[in-house]
Amino acid sequence: MSRRPKKYPINDIRSRFQTVALDNKYQIFIEPNLNVYNAASDAGITRRFVDEDLGLYASDAVLPGSSFADVEVSGDRQGITERMPFKRIYDDVTLTFMVDRKYQVIKFFESWIQLINPLHGDTDGKAHNQVMTLRYPKDYKCGISIMKFNKDYFERGIGFVYYCMIRAWPLSVAPIPVNYDSGSILKLNVTFRYERYVMENVTVGMMRSGWKGYSDSFDPWMGKYYNNNTTIYGSDDKKEGENDDTTVKPTRILPQYQINRNNLNESRKRRRDNVNAFIDDYGRNRRESQILSSGGFVETLID
Repeated sequence: MSRRPKKYPINDIRSRFQTVALDNKYQIFIEPNLNVYNAASDAGITRRFVDEDLGLYASDAVLPGSSFADVEVSGDRQGITERMPFKRIYDDVTLTFMVDRKYQVIKFFESWIQLINPLHGDTDGKAHNQVMTLRYPKDYKCGISIMKFNKDYFERGIGFVYYCMIRAWPLSVAPIPVNYDSGSILKLNVTFRYERYVMENVTVGMMRSGWKGYSDSFDPWMGKYYNNNTTIYGSDDKKEGENDDTTVKPTRILPQYQINRNNLNESRKRRRDNVNAFIDDYGRNRRESQILSSGGFVETLID
């Protein structure tokens, strides 16, 4: 059916455009699994900071989007060329975080990256013979939610959209530029990749019905469909008798005297390594190597 233009009174137009949504009312919720919580705890970051403060530091965000990958179909009808979608593509999401004065925002995402790609070898990560591995996806993927609302949401409780990105993980943590200018807020850009997103009250799940009951397969002879996914993080693979990993490790915050002691031990270790290098490379004795490694000089007599 064809449509024709309609004449609107100016008051109707004004009232509609005065109620459009603004882009500065939103909140981010990062919902880590137990492994991410523990990795952050090892870096000295409390669960309270992750749950309550981290999302508030997100100064810029985007609502997730998607597109279709399509294929050209020719010959189904004579003279007609069509394009059909065959896969849905979910776009990456980049969030910009303001960095707090304790740099916990940076430490959290670096600990998450370290969880995905751990180092094996020397504990300080500086050895030349260390190797890197990758963990299983269920260990580091978790949920991220974005809620976009209007300024009257807290009075009326309406006017919002809620996106939940399923099994998200940080694809990249961007470099942070610093300079000697007048000074501005330090910000960190993190790009996330995820399997899919759902929109509350819009996205619905459907189950295929086969001859033997509900199934998640196209095969009608498959058995009954069982929904084992209890959370958005993935299925619960715990077997009976295994330990129940439901408690986050206590945050590791060292007292200042312990930090000073660790720094002193690390400095002494570096000096010993430098001395041993002089002994191995130049054949000096230990006393001469100590003098040379500290910046001094040793007289050498040539007969």
